[in-house]
Amino acid sequence: MRSLIIAVAALAATGGPAMAETKPQSGWLTLSAPTTRDHVVFDGAVWRCKADVCRSPQVKSLPPLRSCKRLARELGPVTAFSYRGVALEAADLAACNPAQIAKTPAENELAAAR
Repeated sequence: MRSLIIAVAALAATGGPAMAETKPQSGWLTLSAPTTRDHVVFDGAVWRCKADVCRSPQVKSLPPLRSCKRLARELGPVTAFSYRGVALEAADLAACNPAQIAKTPAENELAAAR
């Protein structure tokens, strides 16, 4: 009986399973320009978009940068990104967005422009 009382007291002191912290399961992103798409399905999660903000209430447990890169390819450049409670910093956002390939004019185009 004494051990039961001690076990119950210990469980009450730690908060028990009901008090355990849970990580957010959602994701959101902000685009550099408004999208015309109202939703995107990505890895089984539906992302609903309004103007330049897209949100998903339930996303899979994937690396945030990987998810950002794939969504940026689908929707365009991302200016802010949060995935399951992890917000990407500026360096990660730069790595997230698709590389802009700068076209260098060919010599014959330069000659024609002169």
